[in-house]
Amino acid sequence: MNVPLPMREPEMSGLQLCPVCRGKMRRTAEVCPHCGAQKHFGATPKEALIGTGAGLGVGGLLVIAVRGDLLIGGVALAVGAILGFVLAQNRYGDRWLPKKKSD
Repeated sequence: MNVPLPMREPEMSGLQLCPVCRGKMRRTAEVCPHCGAQKHFGATPKEALIGTGAGLGVGGLLVIAVRGDLLIGGVALAVGAILGFVLAQNRYGDRWLPKKKSD
């Protein structure tokens, strides 16, 4: 008769600690099974809006500084908004955000 072997402890190379609660989880996990924190890629919507608004502001200041006409103003604002959005996305790589508490 075969006796089942005891379950082996998982290898540490396949595990990582959750940055929020320090619980053990798989490296490929995108949600912590202990605290519910989620792996998030890029900027949150609020951060993207702030970056886009900052780009619009820089574009507007540039138009005022060079005293550009309507066409140059539109192009400067569009380029500023796009650059602000792209910089906001690149600034935040992947990170763990804690689960929001529902009130």
